[in-house]
Amino acid sequence: MPGWTILLFLFLISTPLRNSAYNEFIIRVLLLHDVKASFRADAFKSLYIKGVPNQLRKIKSIKIIHSNGQTKYSTDNTNGKLFLLPKDFNLIIKNNDNRGVWLGKRRYAGELRVSMKNNKLQVINHLEIDKYLRSVVGSEMPKEFPLAALQAQAVASRTYAMQLLNKKRDFDVKATQDSQVYLGLESETPITRKAVRSTKTLVLTYQDKLINSVFHSSSGGRTEASGNVWKYQFPYLISVVDYDQNSPKYRWSKEISSAKLDDIFNELGGLNSIQVISKSESNRVLKVLIYGPKGKKLISGKTLRKNLDLKSTKFDLDLGIGDAHNKKEINYYINNSYISLNEDLGKGFISPKLPPIRNEYVLSVRGLGAGHGVGMSQWGAKAMADKGASFRKILRHYYRGVKINSYY
Repeated sequence: MPGWTILLFLFLISTPLRNSAYNEFIIRVLLLHDVKASFRADAFKSLYIKGVPNQLRKIKSIKIIHSNGQTKYSTDNTNGKLFLLPKDFNLIIKNNDNRGVWLGKRRYAGELRVSMKNNKLQVINHLEIDKYLRSVVGSEMPKEFPLAALQAQAVASRTYAMQLLNKKRDFDVKATQDSQVYLGLESETPITRKAVRSTKTLVLTYQDKLINSVFHSSSGGRTEASGNVWKYQFPYLISVVDYDQNSPKYRWSKEISSAKLDDIFNELGGLNSIQVISKSESNRVLKVLIYGPKGKKLISGKTLRKNLDLKSTKFDLDLGIGDAHNKKEINYYINNSYISLNEDLGKGFISPKLPPIRNEYVLSVRGLGAGHGVGMSQWGAKAMADKGASFRKILRHYYRGVKINSYY
């Protein structure tokens, strides 16, 4: 075998699986994991379904139900009669209509593949990467944002998606915030298509590797370092100034009743008091000490955010007695002096058992920003774009030391 042939062979086997062009990279998106699913074509078009008898026959709709250990289906031309699918079924549903295939109340491009996973139907959308991104950009970021902000979102989302290709057996990403939001064809607009097309093949790299290009809605004035939120501190995900002051979620507040708090902290017998122990340099809560009749517990700011359903971990707490319009700060008499619940008591302090507070009280939370705060701030990107910044400048501000390269 000639030397150049050997080199070509080695190149081919070391290259990620793809077709002849960049836009034929295929991404697999988990859309649904449920016991039933309904598919249909638009208007007078038909579906092409592989995996059922008479698979070449054109069908306008199909419903699939899994119940009592069996999976059955019916189509528009079977008068509601149900037919049994084999246990190892694998359906492929598609059409040749630009309006895509309806799954429930949304339409999707590409193919929809249906199989069983953990006793539920699993629907995975297979489509070209940039078709996917046209929807993601409009699903993740308001379509009214300037083009430069949408372009920055397109590059960040492409990088995020490309990094996850073929890492899992069944699918690459979910259609939810667990990965990045993908709402199908309804989220495509001319400007989201332009944002994807004008940044075609571009990705973010650090030391020649795709970065973890996470993003969020609004940081509340300063983004967070990745090491304060997740296990690893990436050199390109450091804390930087944000320009998100015009975000509708820049400032927010929430009040939670004593009854609700008793439910949330049931394992402690309710809530007697709560104290912020530590914050990050960007003022996000890292550790919180919670006191209840049955003891106390140290939890992370992320856990408290989840338990209280807060927009971010950038918040201050205040316990108040009475209704929301007539609150009084609660203080406890400890060691002959009054201390605020939010006061830093210092290292080594051992709190005495706190007396129970009155039954009717509220926990007032005042916060900044929305999301984990790491990486690109979408409202910050908008502000930079409004002032004339290019998508490249936006990306290099939020992801430090990165390069913007063509993947193909």
